[in-house]
Amino acid sequence: MRIDHLQCARCGRKYPKDELRYRCDCGDSIEIVYDYGELAGRISWADLRKRTFCHWRYREFYPGLNKRNIITMGEGGTSLVKSRSIAKKAGCRELLFKMESLNPTGSFKDRGSTVEISQACQYGARELVLASTGNMGASVAAYCARGGIGCTIYVPWSTPEVKLLQMEAHGAIIKRVRGDYTAAALEARSQFEKRGVYLAGDYPYRSEGEKSVGFEIADALGTDYDYIACPIGNGTLLHGIWKGLKEFKMMGLIDRLPRILGVQAEGCNTVVKAFQDNKEIIEPVQPHTLMDAVACGDPLDGSWALKALRESGGIGIAVSDDEAIRVRDMLAREEGIFAELSGALSTAGLMKAYENGMIEKGLKVVSLVTGHGLKEPEAARYRPSKP
Repeated sequence: MRIDHLQCARCGRKYPKDELRYRCDCGDSIEIVYDYGELAGRISWADLRKRTFCHWRYREFYPGLNKRNIITMGEGGTSLVKSRSIAKKAGCRELLFKMESLNPTGSFKDRGSTVEISQACQYGARELVLASTGNMGASVAAYCARGGIGCTIYVPWSTPEVKLLQMEAHGAIIKRVRGDYTAAALEARSQFEKRGVYLAGDYPYRSEGEKSVGFEIADALGTDYDYIACPIGNGTLLHGIWKGLKEFKMMGLIDRLPRILGVQAEGCNTVVKAFQDNKEIIEPVQPHTLMDAVACGDPLDGSWALKALRESGGIGIAVSDDEAIRVRDMLAREEGIFAELSGALSTAGLMKAYENGMIEKGLKVVSLVTGHGLKEPEAARYRPSKP
């Protein structure tokens, strides 16, 4: 789709569509706004379903790219697995796990990478930098290898070794930072500012790619579900899903929107705290959680995620490491699903919300399993600190 302009989440300032911009001058996140009139009345389910069920089935809803610049590995098209056990414990009429762990590099990040790295190719980038807690770095390294782009990744010192190995396998240069994700992001951005290299990460083109999680849920279920349970790290995934579903509604492909259950780690509770406190400003924190994939103490797309929770009439909840560990083990032992600890966060939040009376019984829910357990096999030995 043709881009009309870029717009800030907080102050609403607009920027020209051709400007290579990552943040608003006010410091907050920006998103891509399309010329929706270009597509209105010209797309239908019949058109979309003639194509393979994968991320690029919905190509009209992404920024326009020359076909030769698209870097893809068949990402998306992940399955919805029906719960056989946990649904009853979570009070659900039906619970479906969206298996994002089945993407090429083992996490949902590939959806954002295929759009972001394709855009980098179209821009003519030969080298890029980014910050990552692990999964995005592994994904970007793979797509850069496929696109012939040099890749330098700044990571927190505590990043799991197996995720570093995955990045290095694809030829990425790893720079470990003494600090958390926010410190790594500042280092990556400084390289962009000093050297002019392409900056990748949780910025507008990535959120455009992550819309396809919502597209596929709508494609499979229509509007026959009540909630999407989604983890929050930087907030980019939640924002992308919500933006994509609103676009589908705008184009007449669906007639109503679900509610969003946004879940954060208690040790990195930023967006959910602002939501629960009814505040507009998200206060940064120093992360203290075993869930490294969502340990983003100053979430780049936090304002958009907060807005999505409120627009959807949704719920925000924070989950302890112990609660996530118990549910991760439950997924493995009762559903046959091996998730990394952060990949179990959505389902842990769903169960806690039901137990606390925050959501009613008898709902149909889609819970995102965002990363494979093989992303951090050593974490499978983690046990709750309290029995």
